[in-house]
Parts: sequence; C-alpha cells; structure tokens
Amino acid sequence: MAGEFYLSNLVGTFDYQEILDKFRIYKSQQIFLLQEKENFLNQKKAAYNEFTSILNDFKSSLDNLLSPSLFSEKSATVSDETALEVSITNPEKVSEANLDISVIQLAQNDVWLSSDGKTDKDAAITTLNSGTLTISYDGNSIDINYDDTDSLQSIVDKINTEASNNNININASIFFDGTKYRLLVKGLDTGSSKTVSISDSNSGAGSLIDELGGFDNVQTAQNAQISIYGTTVESETNSFDNVLDGISIQVKKETSSPANVVITNDFKPLKDTLNNLIDKYNQIVDFIKNNSGENGVLSGDSTLHSIRSAIFKGLSPLMELELLNVDKDTGHISIDSAKLDEYIKNDVNTLKSKITELNTTLKDYIYFTLDPQGPVKSKEKGLDRQIQNIEKKIELDSKRINEEIEILKKQFIALQIYMAQMDDVKQRLTAMFFSGQQKQ
Repeated sequence: MAGEFYLSNLVGTFDYQEILDKFRIYKSQQIFLLQEKENFLNQKKAAYNEFTSILNDFKSSLDNLLSPSLFSEKSATVSDETALEVSITNPEKVSEANLDISVIQLAQNDVWLSSDGKTDKDAAITTLNSGTLTISYDGNSIDINYDDTDSLQSIVDKINTEASNNNININASIFFDGTKYRLLVKGLDTGSSKTVSISDSNSGAGSLIDELGGFDNVQTAQNAQISIYGTTVESETNSFDNVLDGISIQVKKETSSPANVVITNDFKPLKDTLNNLIDKYNQIVDFIKNNSGENGVLSGDSTLHSIRSAIFKGLSPLMELELLNVDKDTGHISIDSAKLDEYIKNDVNTLKSKITELNTTLKDYIYFTLDPQGPVKSKEKGLDRQIQNIEKKIELDSKRINEEIEILKKQFIALQIYMAQMDDVKQRLTAMFFSGQQKQ
C-alpha cells in the first residue's frame, strides 16, 4: 500500500543489516563534515611546514652571509698548474701576494732492485744455503729466513707478510725485465730519511743476495725541494703546508723556470651567498603568492604577508646602497651586479658594514619568527589543537553512533524473534481452523 513502511524479509530471516548500514551513513554525516574540516586543517598545517622549511633555508643563507670570514676569502692562481697547485687553507692568515716558486726536485721513496734474477719465479732456488735476509727501514728491521726450498715468489711473500705483521712500510714485488724475474724492494714513504738497507747473514756463494746478483739502489729516497723568495725549502712529501701561513703547496714536477703564483681577495663566495639569500627571499614571495590567494590553502592568513613585509624591511641596509632592484609585478628582488662590483672595487668596507647591519635589522627577526614561541610555530600549534579537537569529536561521535547501532541491532534481533513466534502462531491457527475446509 501507498505510505506503508516496508521491511524486506521481515518474517523468517530478517535483513536488518542493510537498515543499520543506512542508519550509520545517515548518522555519520556530521563525522564526514568533521573529516573534511580536518583534512583542510592538515593541508594548512602542511603548507605552514613548507613555509617553515623555506624560512629555515633563508635563515641559513643569512647566517652564511653574516659569516665574518666571507670578506676574507682568497684565491690563488698559478701560471703553470702542471708544476704545482696552491690552495688556501686559512684565508684570514693570508695576504694578497705575487710570488715565484721553483720546484727543484720532487720527493722520492727508496727503491732497490736485484741485479740478476731467475727464469722461473715459482721454482725453488736449489742452490741456496740456509740463511736470513735482513731488511731495515726507518729505524726498524725484519728478518726473512730462507733455504733451498724457497722460490723468488715465496721470498716476496715472506717479506710482505713480515712487513705487515711488524707495521713496517715497505713492499716487495717481482720485476720482470723481459728475460728474468728480479726482486724489487721499496719503501712506501717519501723523504731522505726513509731509506731501505738489505743485508744477508750469509756471505759469498749460496746466499740469497749472491743468487740475485746483489742489489742496486735504482731510486734514492729524497725530500722535495722548492725555492721561494730565494730560499730553498724541503719537505719529506710533495706537500708544503707550513711554508706560508694559510697556504698549502703541492708540487707535481720539477721546473726549469719559476711558476708565478698570485694570491688575491676572492669575492665570488660573497656574491654567490648574497644571490642565494635573494633567491631564498623570492621563494618566500612565491610561496605566499601561491598559497594565500583567493583559492590558496592559506587564503586570508595575514601572518604570511606580515612576515614577508618584515623581511623586506630588514633588507633596508642593502636598499640604502641601491643594491636591490624590485620587480613590482612579481614582488621579486634582484642584485644590481654592476653596483655590487663597484662597491667591491672601490668601497668594500661600506659594503661590509651594511651587510653587518643585517645582524640587527633582519637576523633577530628571523630567529624570532622561527622560535617555538614565534608566529609560525604558534600557527602550527593552533592548527594542531584544532585537529586534535576534531579528532576527539569524531571519536566521541563514532562511539555514540556505534552505541545507537548496537541498541537498534538488539531491538531488531528481538523483533526478528517476535515475528518468528507470530509466524509460528499463524501456522498453527491456519492448521486448526482451515484444514477441514480444505478437505471439503
């Protein structure tokens, strides 16, 4: 009938689950709205997290610009880079200079090669008498016992094992001259004091030294030498780190004429750091433009604009030098490179002074902005509180709906039992009063 409330399959197996599901959907409309609001708040929080990251990048760039050493940077150019390299290790200790450096000789390690050898490096040297080869190096020595069962290769292996076990920095290897295999022993450190000496407990025929024809010093240990300011300076290695304060010299080859080294102030790091700061500021501008507009997730949030405005104001020392250009369409700023070069060339102290002023006009504000009690973190905390309140409300509403559904479920089960009983009564009455009529 029209207007009649129909419950499907009410008698028998009562299909109440579909009713409960629809009831849950109906009752959950408020939860859905809360979830949408929570999702929007999470989007705002994510945007603020991104904004915090951009501000931190700006802060790091500002810290780099305010580094006291930035105006002390130096660079070195060498007329012959194949002969030597010069690097600045401490720019604050280095002054501008123009000097000539001659490489007299390179540092070498000590190398000894046997005069004769064997045609088979792995075959036993059966003519050997038992003995001990002693190798001394840098105040230490190792003893290599040998006999007629040893081959040239086993002698090499014994030397390297003993050297490793005793932390002696030498190495033995096989040198093949095209006809015979010979024994090569070398110190692994450069410097005139790092010499190798080889002796044998045996003398004459049957000794290892005799079997190999003795040893020749094919490369002599020596220090590197350079001439600078007319003075010869030595180093055990090819590096000279203590000749001039704040400078390291690495020699590569001997020179027939001096290499010219020019040390100058290097303002490229300053320029790069200043441009990086401007890039980070422009990122702040773009973020605010993209997120606080009419359709932005932070639309109507005045905090962002206040922060950008304060940062721009904090850059006023650079504005006073007319170093910054402003694009009125995009809000971006850029460096006037010609002006910057002019100050670097003619009035670097004024430039340094104005950049130092950023300590008071900008640095404190940026640190305050990112402080746990600052405006950005306060916004994030406020969003967190709203999200937590919504989650608690969703939890309470979900619990209430579940309780209501559980009550309805029990009522439907009771109704199902009752309807089953009524159906049973109906069947009995039908059997009692209508069975006779059917027979007629």
